[in-house]
Amino acid sequence: MKVKPMTAWRAVLFNATVLTLCLMLIPTLSMAKARGISGYEKNKLVTVNDFIEYAESTECDIHDLFFSMREYEGTQSCLMCHETEGNEMLNTGHFTWAGKTDQVVGLKGQTIGKNNLINNFCVAVPTNEPRCTQCHAGYGYQDKNYDFSNPENVDCLVCHDQSGTYKKDPKKAGLPLASVDLEVVARSITVGVEPTRKACISCHSHAGGGDNVKHGDLSSDMVSTTRQYDVHMGTDGGDMKCTACHAANHDPVTGDVNHGIAGMSLYSINEGEMRQCNDCHGNRDRIHAGSSVEPLFVEGYHDNLACQVCHIPAIARKISTKTEWYWSDAGQDVSPIPTDPVTGRPTYDKKKGTFVWSLNVKPTLRFSNGNWNRPVIGLSDTYDSVPIDLGSPVGDWTDPNAMIYPFKEMIGNQPVDPITKTVLVPHLFGLLGGPNPYWGKYNWTLAIEDGATYTGQDFSGTHAFEPTTMLLSVNHEIAPKEDALGMDTNCGDCHASSHIDWQALGWSADPFDGGERLISMPAEVESKSVEWKPPMLLNVGLK
Repeated sequence: MKVKPMTAWRAVLFNATVLTLCLMLIPTLSMAKARGISGYEKNKLVTVNDFIEYAESTECDIHDLFFSMREYEGTQSCLMCHETEGNEMLNTGHFTWAGKTDQVVGLKGQTIGKNNLINNFCVAVPTNEPRCTQCHAGYGYQDKNYDFSNPENVDCLVCHDQSGTYKKDPKKAGLPLASVDLEVVARSITVGVEPTRKACISCHSHAGGGDNVKHGDLSSDMVSTTRQYDVHMGTDGGDMKCTACHAANHDPVTGDVNHGIAGMSLYSINEGEMRQCNDCHGNRDRIHAGSSVEPLFVEGYHDNLACQVCHIPAIARKISTKTEWYWSDAGQDVSPIPTDPVTGRPTYDKKKGTFVWSLNVKPTLRFSNGNWNRPVIGLSDTYDSVPIDLGSPVGDWTDPNAMIYPFKEMIGNQPVDPITKTVLVPHLFGLLGGPNPYWGKYNWTLAIEDGATYTGQDFSGTHAFEPTTMLLSVNHEIAPKEDALGMDTNCGDCHASSHIDWQALGWSADPFDGGERLISMPAEVESKSVEWKPPMLLNVGLK
C-alpha cells in the first residue's frame, strides 16, 4: 500500500519535532532532577548530608539542588560545606592583598601588596578602600579595620559564578550589585568546574580604573576574543581559561586545591603553579628548528630573550590603554570633555586629570631577574631624583639570572611633598578615609592631610607634582606565530627600528649600527659568553 505524500511529510515533521524537543531537554535534565523533587522527598532533605547523598544518588548538581530549596544567605551558606576552603582563602593574595615577598629590593621578607604599594594610576588603596575593593575577593573591605580573619568575609561567588551574571557594586566595598540574583549565581556553581575567563577578567581588566587602563595586555575583549588578539584565549584558538597558566596550588599527595592562585611577581608568585611557556611548548630550539627564525638562535645570539619579547609584538591592539596620566591637571571644570580622536575615550576627567590613550603599543624591553624596585607606604616612599621610579625590574646584561622581557611603560605626575621628599597618598573617595576626599572638595592639601593622618606618612603641609614612571609586566596578547617578531629572519623588526632603548639594554646604540657595550662584563660571566656578532643572513633578512 502506498503512503500518501502529505501523510509522509507529517510523519517526518512529527519525528523532527520530537527529536528537537528531546535535544532541548537534555541540558536541563540535571536541573529538572533538582527542581522536580516531590513533596515527600523534600521532607527528607534536612541536613547538608541529606542533600549530598540525594545529589549523588540522582546525579544532579548539589549547588543547583541545595539553592533551589534553600535561600542563599551569603558566604555562611557556602561555609556549611566548605569551611576548610573558606579558611584557606584567608591566606591568599586575592583576599589579603598582601604577602611576604623576597622580590622587592631592600624589603625582602616584608609584607607587601596592593594594600601598601604606590603606583601612578589611582596612587594607592589606603583611604580609598570602598572604591578600590570593588575588585576584592571579599565583602565589606571599607577601611584599614577590615577583619581579614573572618571566612564569612570571603566572596565565593566572584570567582565561582558560572552564570556570567555576578557583578560587584563599584562603590560598596566589594558587595554585589543589588540587581544581581544571588540565587541564580549560587545555583550556577558546578562541582569540579574551574572559574570562567569572564570571572577573572571582569576584575583584572579594569585595574587602574577602567578597561585595559593598567597593564595594557588584558582588556575585557579577552573574555571572548579571537586568536588574532591572543592565541591562548581566542575562542578560535586555544580558548583557554586563565587557570590553565595561573594554576591553583595542589597538594602533591592528595591533589586537593588550596585556593592559592599563581601570579607573576611579588607576593603571589609562589601561591600556585605558575606555568611557563616551556611547560607546554617545550624546548626553544626544538620548537624553532626548521623555521624561518632558526638562524636567529645560532651561536646563542638571542639566548637572553624571553619568549614574550618576540611573541608580543604589541599590546592594546583591540582596546586602548593609558600610557600617560597627569594628576596636576585635575580639579578643573572643562566643557566639553575632550576625547581622543582615534579611540574615542575621554582625555580629561575633573577627578583624575589628563590622560593619553594609545593603541598598538610596542612594549618597552628591559632585563629582569625577577626582583623589583617598588615604593611602599611607610617603608620606601621617599625619592631623591626625578622622574620618580614607581616600578622597575632589576637586572642587566651582566646578570646571569636576568633575561630581556617586555613591559608597558606608564608615565605621568602625581602629588609629592617637596620638603620631606615623600610620594604622597591622597584621599580620593568616600568619607571613611577622612572628611576631605579630593573627589568631593577638590582641595589637594586637605586630601593629602587626610591621607597622611590615615597612613602615617610624613607631610610638611606643602605639596607639589613631580613626574613619575612605572614599568608593568606584559604577558598576554600573544600574537599568532606568523606575526611574531623576527619571522622570515627579519632582523629589522627590532634592529634598525626606533622603538628599542639600546642604552637601557647595555648598548651605546643598536649593535647593527656599531653600538658597543656600555659596561664591562665580570670575568666569570664573560668567560662563559660568546663574542657578539651580527646574526647570520643579515643581507637577506633585514627589510
